[in-house]
Amino acid sequence: MRTALEYVYYRMNSPLALPVWMPTPRNFEFRKAKQTLDRLVLDIIQYRREHPSEQNDLLSMLLTAQDEETGIGMSGRELQDEVITLINAGHETTATALAWTWYLIGTHPDAMAQMQDEVQTVLNGNYPTVENLFQLEYTRRVFDESSRLCPIGLGLPRVALNDDEIQGYFIPKGTIFTIAQYFIFRHPDFWDNPEQFNPDRFLPEKVKQRPKFAFFPFGAGQHICIGKNLALMESTLILAAIMQRFHIELVPNQSIEIDPRFSLRPKYGINVRVRKRY
Repeated sequence: MRTALEYVYYRMNSPLALPVWMPTPRNFEFRKAKQTLDRLVLDIIQYRREHPSEQNDLLSMLLTAQDEETGIGMSGRELQDEVITLINAGHETTATALAWTWYLIGTHPDAMAQMQDEVQTVLNGNYPTVENLFQLEYTRRVFDESSRLCPIGLGLPRVALNDDEIQGYFIPKGTIFTIAQYFIFRHPDFWDNPEQFNPDRFLPEKVKQRPKFAFFPFGAGQHICIGKNLALMESTLILAAIMQRFHIELVPNQSIEIDPRFSLRPKYGINVRVRKRY
């Protein structure tokens, strides 16, 4: 996935790049990565078609989806495209957000201890479920604060529907501009000590004091991310499940750099030691 996305980013920023069918090392690596992704996804789809189950998951919904007018389901290629899109937009992004969250928790042991206490109290040794979501208040605040400091989306492209003016700067109708989340989420007009990691910024009473659009990691308005609720649900439950079972410790003296292309990623990953809790 990383190889494929790096290639797409390269093509977006290199209008004179050679066509993908040209036998260059970069094109070869991309085609190899794409073949791997396609094969894995098609194998999963084929297995599920040959072994139908009662699972009420997203792939089952896609397999049974039909056009309202024709009654025709999706072709193998259409299913493949849908699943790869969901892997990229719905899972890779969440995994990256969780990586940043564990990094921030790892550098703030007081937050880790408070989160562990909440998980132990709420779950009481049971597996986390959807019913626990509203009880895991601090865990959710940890994830929100991580999303503020390390937002997966660096900016939102938008088109000006009419002429406008922002602080004396004229924006003609039709202009494509970017709303930069990374900087808005650190703007001192909205956040006290903006570089500090503080999950309690997201206590309900403090959220009410801020402007509505001071924090919008999933976008806002009519084009808000369709996967927002899924991402928040799975992130909170995954954090609780991992905290319940494992102790996560950052490997010391590692270089953490950002890779700000399609999303804000740790350039070389984040290395941790994992120990099972007893």
